[in-house]
Amino acid sequence: MSVAIGYLWRKIRTPMPRAKHQRHPLRLCGLTLIVLALSAEAQPNRELDLGLAPSSIISYVKRVLDAHPRVQAARASVTASEARTRASGKPLYNPELDAEFEDAEFRTRSIGISQTIDLGNKRAARRTVAIAEQQAAREALALVRQQVAAELLAAAGNLNVAADLERIASERKKLMARFRQTANDRRAAGDLNQVEVQLAELAYAESALLYAQSQAERISAQQDLERVVGIALPSPPALPSEFARMTISESSIDLILNTLPSVRIAQAQIAASRATLALRKRERRPDPTIGLFAGREGDDDLVGLRFSIPLPVRNRFRAEVDAATADLNAVTLSVDDNYRQLRAELVAAAKRYEISRAAWQEWQAVGAGSLKRQFQVLEQLWHAGELNTSMYLLQLEQALDTQMAGVEQRGTVWNDWIAWLAVSGRVDPWIGFSVTR
Repeated sequence: MSVAIGYLWRKIRTPMPRAKHQRHPLRLCGLTLIVLALSAEAQPNRELDLGLAPSSIISYVKRVLDAHPRVQAARASVTASEARTRASGKPLYNPELDAEFEDAEFRTRSIGISQTIDLGNKRAARRTVAIAEQQAAREALALVRQQVAAELLAAAGNLNVAADLERIASERKKLMARFRQTANDRRAAGDLNQVEVQLAELAYAESALLYAQSQAERISAQQDLERVVGIALPSPPALPSEFARMTISESSIDLILNTLPSVRIAQAQIAASRATLALRKRERRPDPTIGLFAGREGDDDLVGLRFSIPLPVRNRFRAEVDAATADLNAVTLSVDDNYRQLRAELVAAAKRYEISRAAWQEWQAVGAGSLKRQFQVLEQLWHAGELNTSMYLLQLEQALDTQMAGVEQRGTVWNDWIAWLAVSGRVDPWIGFSVTR
């Protein structure tokens, strides 16, 4: 329902002279747009300086991210949010052109123009909402980019580990084949009995099964990587042998959490919800329409002024305000819970990485070098007869299992490192991406 008020001057026969008046441009009430300060950029912290990844890993990740559909979709969402922000800054109402013609006792013709006025400055509130949503879209792009990079790095690491385990299984199969042949030769010479030859046969059969299993696992790892990449790429780069030492303090934890894209998204959502609530309150204010028209009625000139305004009688739009208030409360209450969960994940990821890194360093210092010598010594002792076949086979398999455990530990520390980068939001700095939003 709206009420309209009109005022009409009728000029009979002789037009009256128009009164001169000073034109005052219509100025709407202005609202200062507050640019959302979601959180200040973190100050430099040496504890968070992780350096850069090897150049081969950097080029590999960037090549994938440039063409990844999930990242492109997030970029498109940012572009859409920027367009919506531009649209929100435009006036809500366009002027309307009115024309009327009536052929009755007197022929009446008139033409006019009317304009609805944004009395509550809803445009400013809409723009505040759009700015917050644009910020959320930018943070979502950073989050998606880091998630895809972390998935890619984890899948590439798993493929590296699977390929190394397949190589070791292949070497194990060749070693057991040579061991079986040597056992058969020594059996023919009378140096070994049939039981020892059967042990060699069983060891070879087991190595063949392990090799087949490693091939299947390598194929599965390759498929996992292809699902992430989605395009044909060469083999992923080798995993680094050295991993950065990491210690974080309480202040560093808070600093990391405040710079996480997921936390920034939540902050932007709170800002958008607050702005939406303000918009819904302003939308309850009716916007008047003012119009001016001129024409002729018979031989008389017409000049008129129209004014109309909706009457909020049947719908006062209180439910929309209540809904916006509840949405704001829901978003605000969920942020604290998410923050606690992220903090727990961050601390746990840091501890897991340090434990696996320490185990890897110990392996490098003790296990890696001694295995190469152990294979040679075991074979020499067995050929010399100082080590029986069963003991030789037992120690040989133990050495091979230890070698595979070292490869698996390297994969574990790599996955823990990537998990730490993902949960701390440090993927972008590590692969050389500037964190611009």
